[in-house]
Amino acid sequence: MSRDPADLNRLLNRSELNRTARYLEEELKRSHQALKHRRRPGAYYISYLFRNHLNHRLWGRLGAINESRSSVNNAVYCDVRVGSYRYDNITDGGLNDNSDRDESYDYVNMPVEVSKDAVKFGLWKLTDARFREAVEQYYERKSGELHFMTPYPGLSARKKQGPVRDFRYRSFPELDLDYWQYLIRKVGNLIKKYHSIQNSWFEFSAQNRQSIFVSTEGSRILNQLGIYQLSAHLWLLSRRGEGISQELNLIEGDPTDLPGEKEFIKFIKSRIDLLLSVQKAPRLNSYSGPVLLAPDAAGVFFHEVVGHRLEGSRLLSTDEGATFKDLRGKQIAPDYIDIIDDPLQTQFDKRRMIGHYRYDDEGSPAKAATLVERGVLRNFLTTAAPLPGQKTLNGHARNQRFERPISRMGNLFIINHAPVSADDMRRMFIEEIRRQKKPFGIYIKEVLGGETGTDSYDFQAFKGEIHHAVRVFPNGREEPVRGVDFVGTPLSALDAVVCMGDEPHLDNSYCGAESGMVPVSTVSPAMLMRNLELQGKDQERFTQYLLPLPY
Repeated sequence: MSRDPADLNRLLNRSELNRTARYLEEELKRSHQALKHRRRPGAYYISYLFRNHLNHRLWGRLGAINESRSSVNNAVYCDVRVGSYRYDNITDGGLNDNSDRDESYDYVNMPVEVSKDAVKFGLWKLTDARFREAVEQYYERKSGELHFMTPYPGLSARKKQGPVRDFRYRSFPELDLDYWQYLIRKVGNLIKKYHSIQNSWFEFSAQNRQSIFVSTEGSRILNQLGIYQLSAHLWLLSRRGEGISQELNLIEGDPTDLPGEKEFIKFIKSRIDLLLSVQKAPRLNSYSGPVLLAPDAAGVFFHEVVGHRLEGSRLLSTDEGATFKDLRGKQIAPDYIDIIDDPLQTQFDKRRMIGHYRYDDEGSPAKAATLVERGVLRNFLTTAAPLPGQKTLNGHARNQRFERPISRMGNLFIINHAPVSADDMRRMFIEEIRRQKKPFGIYIKEVLGGETGTDSYDFQAFKGEIHHAVRVFPNGREEPVRGVDFVGTPLSALDAVVCMGDEPHLDNSYCGAESGMVPVSTVSPAMLMRNLELQGKDQERFTQYLLPLPY
């Protein structure tokens, strides 16, 4: 299956994918036969997740392309389980099985030129190392149980799956990289007119992802996903030495969903105007009171507050705070809210969702998971590991590269059964400001992302990085503000929800956790909260440039 060296920067075609799957299955069978009786504990389960990724990246500034790169990366995640389906080497839900210091980490990469002997050699090295690490983990678990009780002694380690054979193939859309170079040059030239902007860059990236999953349970699966991103970064240094920035990150599952030339230029001009406006805005150091969240900001709120805490892998770890562990069947949110994660959905509002997949990274069929129904907690996201108190599994095991897959969000839907129009929500927002006798409320229009702490050692809190916000006065007047992020604790924050809007919006992004960065999609309407706390950002200041701009 060797290829012309000049033609290495391309994805494997249908025939090559099938051939690669055969190599994986042959080596899988050979390894399993050798290792299941090699010693005790033997390998009762092995799987390979082969990833074939083609990445394009173009970025530049001021009308020039700084970097143009296309590359292929082939890698394998190898899962080796020793012991039995009842008891094996995995502890704490696999949350800590992600060290880049393990020997097996050195063998994850596979040859770019996929040939039989080269691939099988790589799999041999990787599988041998993973088996030895699995045996070590098994005896460490046994040793630990001499001192500490396992939280769920009767719970099986893994549910045996039936074989899945699904190798549906589709071609990815053709990319006109010349056009994207032209667009990056054109928008870069716009910045030359604004001498107060001291730094800027623009980027187009495309990731075409193919993965082959094979397992000793007989599965043979092909997954494919395209992710296309158009980004901009604008930065200036204020007279007071504060670095102020504006970013634009447009992430789509199809290149035709990205804006055209005129629309993107309009986006950039509006960002420039916003940046120049924000630099004059007052800085807040703290705030507590009514907050109105735009749809994307509300989506980040639910992703951080609820989503990560409903990842079932965390229930299996004694190191997790497990906020919702004992609340199944109880009210945790307003009774007009459903929260569902459904990776099988491919589109929302005619845009592709990048959190879509048909099978998770353990080869389990993806299923819609109703997490919260009418405000009542019903289920958690699962891997192939059974969860206490939950009979059904829903196929949400995901990982980035070498990390063990844990339960992660895919397509998170916040469904509002009591929609409120934008005009009525704004009226209620101003009424709440007046009722609390606050000098103003905060309208969060955009966020860059968020983070949360879920382990028992740390605080059970969350944070959202505010990118664009205004304060709204009781008379309705708006004024931009900067310098704050929203923070809080999960249960009290959910109690502060007043109502939600009637126009849900899709946000495609990435989510980081113990199993790496994975693509996710969130659909949410706007949300009004009677109280949310804001805290100040870092206030590091820079000295002014000694030289003027060269243009």
